[in-house]
Amino acid sequence: MCTFSARPFWLSVAFALGLWIPSGAGGADDPAQTPVEVHEWSVWVGNPAQATVNAARVFRNAMPDSVGTIRPKFDDKEPGRKFPIAPVSVIQFFGQPHRDVDVEIRAKKGSFLSHWPPGTERGGRLQWFKVDLVTSPPPGIVPGHFTANHWFQTLRDAGSALFLTRETQVDRFIAYDTEITIPLPLKIRGGPDEYTLQNLTDRKLLDVAVIAPNDKGFRVGWLDDLPTAVPAQNEGARKKDEAAAKKTDQQKAEGVFHDAAAPGVGDDAPPLPAEGDATVRARLDQVLNRPVTVAVENVARKAVLEAIAGQARLRLELDVRTIAKAGTDLGQTTSLKAAGVSARDALADVLGTVGLSYRITDDGTLFITTAARLAEGSAKTRTVLEGPPVKLTLSQPLKPADPSYRELTHDAYTRRLLARGLRDDVVQTLLARYGQALFEPGELIVLSHFSREALDETVLLDVFPPPRKLVRSALLVVYGVDPRLQDRARVLVQQLGDRAPEARETAEARLFEMGPVALPALEDALTSKDVEIVYRAERLLLRLNRPVQ
Repeated sequence: MCTFSARPFWLSVAFALGLWIPSGAGGADDPAQTPVEVHEWSVWVGNPAQATVNAARVFRNAMPDSVGTIRPKFDDKEPGRKFPIAPVSVIQFFGQPHRDVDVEIRAKKGSFLSHWPPGTERGGRLQWFKVDLVTSPPPGIVPGHFTANHWFQTLRDAGSALFLTRETQVDRFIAYDTEITIPLPLKIRGGPDEYTLQNLTDRKLLDVAVIAPNDKGFRVGWLDDLPTAVPAQNEGARKKDEAAAKKTDQQKAEGVFHDAAAPGVGDDAPPLPAEGDATVRARLDQVLNRPVTVAVENVARKAVLEAIAGQARLRLELDVRTIAKAGTDLGQTTSLKAAGVSARDALADVLGTVGLSYRITDDGTLFITTAARLAEGSAKTRTVLEGPPVKLTLSQPLKPADPSYRELTHDAYTRRLLARGLRDDVVQTLLARYGQALFEPGELIVLSHFSREALDETVLLDVFPPPRKLVRSALLVVYGVDPRLQDRARVLVQQLGDRAPEARETAEARLFEMGPVALPALEDALTSKDVEIVYRAERLLLRLNRPVQ
């Protein structure tokens, strides 16, 4: 780590320790603050078949050929099969010129695949130290060569952005590509008119959209946010919980019985049952997809749950004491009109509005308790955390040439990005590059933004001295999650036995890209009389970490 001359000692120590100095620290005349705005936008891509986001060997390369990358170069046939959106992150600087600025990016949950201009990479960090931000490049220094038609030229031609100069390097932006080791943050069910979404993280997801093509155009739906199952906490409450947990551990070490003091969990609450293993969950997942018909008016909530469980042939168990402590009255009446919908969606209607959720246990029981208690249990057992189900109704099909479709997509997204603090010219650059792929996809995709806290926990950006303003935005594009893909998967399974070797290989590759969506069709394929289909289905199940019996 280099030393910083003429800087307050505490600021140098803070940067050396990797601490973030907020852009609001100090007044407008604070000499430690630069007259610079830093704007970063990222486009990340995820598929449920992959263990990481922006998987190195799966997605296209957004960088020019002259920039070194760990991503493999695909042959001429492969790009047509690849998802068209290439992941990338871009940082631009605006404002007044400033000398001697340090930029560091830390991949806290992942690794770097490429970056431009070349930085110093060490220990999961990218560093550009002692950078000068100027309005024009110094004489004799020219930017690196890109082909004239590469989209990086748009970034380089952005006249409002400052140039970064360091030694013999100069450019108007920093770009990097990173593979991120985080699970897919959401799941989706239902369709085609209405979908149910759930957040699988402990942070709220923002600006969530479903874009679904059909033969008449595209259908779109937006959510301002997708809540988590973890209740919001302020810093004081978080520290109080940490202190209580520490005290509990100490009492346990002394052999003193002590129950957690979290709301809804006490000495009269039954133990939280263990969640079923992958095989049990997969079997009961199909049970929950069975259609039920429950049409009632002003009936006790408990009776409605019993009716849904009965039709789905599930044994119902209620965590009565915990639910009562949370202030939810199961005797309160409710109405439900569910004709031919899945048991899962019917449960979402009844539970989602009152903060309840469910767990499928080892013995096949549908255990219903508060979402908060399941969140606590998930944190201890590292099981999947599911936020409350939220329903989203899509628009009617619209053609891309229709002005109302642009208003619903490009214009709506522009307003959301501006509300997050990004400059208008930065937003236009992003949409010029990715707008068509985002809003005219070849298959259903889900868009979502990470909160600033979640983004910093994954990839942290430090700029020193602190800029006047720092804005970060990370869009995650999720594909391969269309619930109707199961029908497509069954067609592809039959093609595993095609006489043409190329057709068999293509079908196997596409089924693998589908990931968990294809699992039911692959498991059914194990009973096929075609030996080739069985062989390839077994191989795919093993590649997708599903045991074959």
